Amino acid sequence: MKRLLTLGMLALLVVCATAQTDTLRGHWLCKSAGVHLYLDLGAETLEVPHYEFLGKVNGYMRGNISDTWFLTTFRYEKDGTWTLRFSNDSGADTQEVRLQRAGGGALRYKAIGTNYVRRAVRKKWVYLPAEMDFEPV
Repeated sequence: MKRLLTLGMLALLVVCATAQTDTLRGHWLCKSAGVHLYLDLGAETLEVPHYEFLGKVNGYMRGNISDTWFLTTFRYEKDGTWTLRFSNDSGADTQEVRLQRAGGGALRYKAIGTNYVRRAVRKKWVYLPAEMDFEPV
């Protein structure tokens, strides 16, 4: 009886753990900034173009920005959002962001602190907005 109860409790824990997490998988675009976001928070399945030697990753950002930004860590929050940490391809800068689902499969990106993701405009660094909306592609 104890064994059956233990197995039942383990099964309940697995069901509860999977019910409380959510995964993001897909390709999104912020049209106003020209930034592409690729995510698979369920598994490391994404190969970053020109960085195949690094192996597969959970996510990255690229497009009209200075570097490719790799997803280094992420966690699902109890409020239904994700906290993600990105590092640029040189490892010199990191950016922590909060992602939240919006209607129609869109995502709302909000930088935690200063947004270090930038691009060159007329030979000067211009930082992207701290909040961006990403639409599914």
